[in-house]
Amino acid sequence: MDLLVEILRVVASALLIISAGFYLRDLEKTKKQRKLTSLELIMYFTILFAFILFALSLLISIFS
Repeated sequence: MDLLVEILRVVASALLIISAGFYLRDLEKTKKQRKLTSLELIMYFTILFAFILFALSLLISIFS
């Protein structure tokens, strides 16, 4: 049962990362066309910050 829960957690995390990446790409396209609204700008920086934190946590887990 624990293995199933762990697999579901990893799949959910992967789907969240992929969907956030697609949304970030869409926001970058929108940013080139027009000025982002305040909510879009907040989401843009939140996703960038989340990707940076995710990369740092991966590096820490790999090298420790």
